[in-house]
Amino acid sequence: MAQEAQSSDKMKTILVFEPLSGGHRANFIRWLMDAVPEYAGCRFVFFTADEVSDSVACQLLSAGRWKKQRLLYQLFRQACREYSPDHVLILELTQLELALALHGAPCPVSAILFVQYPELPHGLKFFIKEWKTALLLRRAPVRNLFLLNGEESCRYLASRFGARTRFVSLPDPVPDVESDAGFRIRDVYEISADRIIFLFFGAISPRKGSHVLIEALQLLPPETAARSAFVFCGEPERSYRKMFGQTCARLRTVRPDIKLNIENHFVSDQRMMALFEQSDVVLMPYTRPEYSSGILALAATAGTPVIGPAGGLLGRLIRDNGLGVTCPGSPANLSEAIISAVVASPVVDSERCAAFVKKSRPEQFARMILKAICNEG
Repeated sequence: MAQEAQSSDKMKTILVFEPLSGGHRANFIRWLMDAVPEYAGCRFVFFTADEVSDSVACQLLSAGRWKKQRLLYQLFRQACREYSPDHVLILELTQLELALALHGAPCPVSAILFVQYPELPHGLKFFIKEWKTALLLRRAPVRNLFLLNGEESCRYLASRFGARTRFVSLPDPVPDVESDAGFRIRDVYEISADRIIFLFFGAISPRKGSHVLIEALQLLPPETAARSAFVFCGEPERSYRKMFGQTCARLRTVRPDIKLNIENHFVSDQRMMALFEQSDVVLMPYTRPEYSSGILALAATAGTPVIGPAGGLLGRLIRDNGLGVTCPGSPANLSEAIISAVVASPVVDSERCAAFVKKSRPEQFARMILKAICNEG
């Protein structure tokens, strides 16, 4: 049985649906559970990865895009039948968006939408996303759509679709963890004191711009390579593992002077914070800047400047909050930004950065979600 909190037959039942529970969404669940006692008028049921059988979990891990969406929608319907919720909170709408648009939902839903299509250029992709959103909001009773750091997207969506759905901008929360006091990045990776350390952290994928970064490293002049070191920490996405391995091998062959260290396995939250605190610059060469990113909040918490994309939501967050520098997304531009950072490190605006971190508190994130849902009629 799914984990429950504040149970009573007379209470409004809210189903929190997240059967994958991967990455940052595991933290989302924990923070929501911590906030549940403040909402005694509701009964919460958390349908997480623990509720998924081993066979279904294996299918989800190995499934392609469309099969995974079908399996998730089947789990969604199953959970709704089993718990008869009055409201469902979906922590990752993307995988269910099309199914809900086509088939609807048996009860009101709220969801976090990670891809903020209003941030896209007004081309074909923008209009396809807008059509899908319009269909979703017409076919499914979506009461609240939450967007991370999505003030501008919320304003656009409210003016376009605001009749029945509330569009709520949430902080993109960052874990409050202590740094690993015994970890020394320069000792572990044998990086001398005269080298600038660049960190690339998180799931490694084309969306995160890993291929752009590797191409940029090939363009670095020898004098920059001699004064820099690069740490990649994150597991490549399954469909990208082979290509990533080949690309890194080729880089080491053509540029043996580039000091590159790769950690492609899980690290603890404490080790993660130590990596951010002890690096000199965080690299965020994302090719999909219409997403928010918890990496940005981690860098801000550590006070470490970032080099990120010039466009989209990420570019605006970096500039508006004084979190580093931005550059257009080509390998040549990124290479130039790295060269400049070796000469003079990007600067963090401490006052604006502190304000950004303060609003990214996990408890604020959880309370805003639960307050919006529990206050629904």
